[in-house]
Amino acid sequence: MMQEKNPAGAAILIVEDHPPTLAAVKILLAGAFPSCRVITAESGEQALELCAVRAPHVVVMDIALPGIDGVEATRRIAALAPATRVVMHSSHDTQAHRDGAAAAGAAAFVVKNRTFTDLIPAISALIGSS
Repeated sequence: MMQEKNPAGAAILIVEDHPPTLAAVKILLAGAFPSCRVITAESGEQALELCAVRAPHVVVMDIALPGIDGVEATRRIAALAPATRVVMHSSHDTQAHRDGAAAAGAAAFVVKNRTFTDLIPAISALIGSS
């Protein structure tokens, strides 16, 4: 049986400490995935708390965060909620950042751009495979 591409009740957690970016990504994803709940966190610590309670299907994770960074938060999410898939979303587009994200358990790495639309196919693929 084929799974629905955007299953009802699926949750997407956005972890971003820059309020304008957080707001823009939330609007984009809420529009692109209307059957999903879009929740937000502004730190790695908040993300871990939400993952423990809400068990999101996908986490969109910034690297540069206050407190624990996105790579460490991803590592902890992978241990806490192995079914949750993390998309690292960062303006830090270096091989070292990509390798660190992959080693921490990120399922995808998407470079931040002005429109954030590159997130849509990455998230769609992960929601469809969960």
